[in-house]
Amino acid sequence: MEYTTKLEGATLTVAIDGRLDTVNSNALSDALSKESGFTDIVFDFANVQYLSSSGIRLLFSYRKSLGGKDHVIVKNANAVVMEIFRVTGFDKQITLQ
Repeated sequence: MEYTTKLEGATLTVAIDGRLDTVNSNALSDALSKESGFTDIVFDFANVQYLSSSGIRLLFSYRKSLGGKDHVIVKNANAVVMEIFRVTGFDKQITLQ
C-alpha cells in the first residue's frame, strides 16, 4: 500500500493506493499520528482494492477522535468496499461520497 497526504486548511486528505488490511492500516495509523492541525479527514479510496476490519477500525478511531460522522469522509470507494461498509453498518457511521 502507498498513500499520500495533503493538508488544506483544517482538512487532511489521505489518498490510498492498495489494500487497507491489518499490516497496512497499522502502518498508516502510525504515519497519520504524526500529522497535526486538522479537524476533518478525507480518505480517497479511488485505488483501494480491499478493506479489512482493521481498516474499518482505523476509520472509526478518527470518527471518535475528531468528533463524529461529519469529520470523516470516504470518497471514491468501489462497489466492493461500499458493500463492506453497508454490511457492517459503517455506512451510517461516516460520510460516504
